[in-house]
Amino acid sequence: MAEYPSLSIDRFDRDNLLAKAFFLSHCHKDHMKGLKAPALQRRLECSLKLRLYCSPVTKEILLTSSKYKFWENYIAAIEVETPTQISLVDEAAGKKEDILVTLLPAGHCPGSVMFLFEGMGGTVLYTGDFRLASGEAARLEWLHSGGRVKDISTVYLDTTFCDPRFYQIPSREECLNGIMQLVGSWVTLSPYHVVWLNCKAAYGYEYLFTNLSEEFSIQVHLNKLDMFKNMPEILHHVTTDRMTQIHACRHPKEDYFVRANRLPCGNIAADGTPLRIISIKPSTMWFAERIKRANVIVRTSESCYRACFSFHSSFTEIKDFLSYIQPVTVHANVLPMGKTYEEVKEILKSFCRKDCGDEAVYKPLGKLKRWRQSFSNEGGECVEYVGWG
Repeated sequence: MAEYPSLSIDRFDRDNLLAKAFFLSHCHKDHMKGLKAPALQRRLECSLKLRLYCSPVTKEILLTSSKYKFWENYIAAIEVETPTQISLVDEAAGKKEDILVTLLPAGHCPGSVMFLFEGMGGTVLYTGDFRLASGEAARLEWLHSGGRVKDISTVYLDTTFCDPRFYQIPSREECLNGIMQLVGSWVTLSPYHVVWLNCKAAYGYEYLFTNLSEEFSIQVHLNKLDMFKNMPEILHHVTTDRMTQIHACRHPKEDYFVRANRLPCGNIAADGTPLRIISIKPSTMWFAERIKRANVIVRTSESCYRACFSFHSSFTEIKDFLSYIQPVTVHANVLPMGKTYEEVKEILKSFCRKDCGDEAVYKPLGKLKRWRQSFSNEGGECVEYVGWG
């Protein structure tokens, strides 16, 4: 981040090890590179001031993993929508710089936030991964001052779907309603009719789980609940009891269970009656690749369905967001599939107040590709997946 070069956000290796403060927007692995590395651990042990700043929920989730326990004394959780002054300290020179940071809800997954920085480097917004519906930016109090949008110089933007191909993605409510209709039509047939939600990530679908549980008074089966132990608003809706009709359990060989029409947890009816199982795979890219516009639910085989469900803002939502806050400059955090940085930069130019030229060089966090792999003061399992990321 050119405006505040001593900050490291969602990247914790190489030159980032020299940062005076670390920030984590949420606990998805593509935003945590280097976070458990020995080099970073050694840096922490040699510092009295270095801290990782995140939301309270992200802190809870991070520390449920033993791999990140060494962070326990170095994390400073900041409440969302609470402007907080932090000091960036040069421990060798004894100098410090104060900045104001405000965490704003990002709508991506539990604990996910955007970071609004205000200080000598200007007002800068880093979105992390986000999904805000059209019009939501106007309701974010701390993007405003004196009844107007703050003068934001730069936005570091989640550009996952910054491509006209993703012009319109159904709203989260539309997608949820489609999934609820399908689940309801199935689980009400008999106690032996069961739904498996084939979710690719360990967390991020809690919005779906809690709404399904509330609607049908059925808890969703998960492999583990440890990350939710201090989140009663989620914990009430999930269970490790396999005797339920809605499952989101996971297994390394998920494709086998789809083909065999079995649950990953191996559950069978107590009386031996065969279970009738349908699988629902939430996804976005699959729908975006369809030439013809599809419904939010598509049946792909006798017992398998795809459900449109996005964690990232569509092209329309990105356009609405930037048109509202009108930053001077926008940098892409990620390159959409099949796009170059220059192509994305051209798209983003039209959303800026003015063309900033080439004075700032910024390298995105990554490129989407198909993958497979086994104001208060500071102080207040081997799994193989195929997908896009």
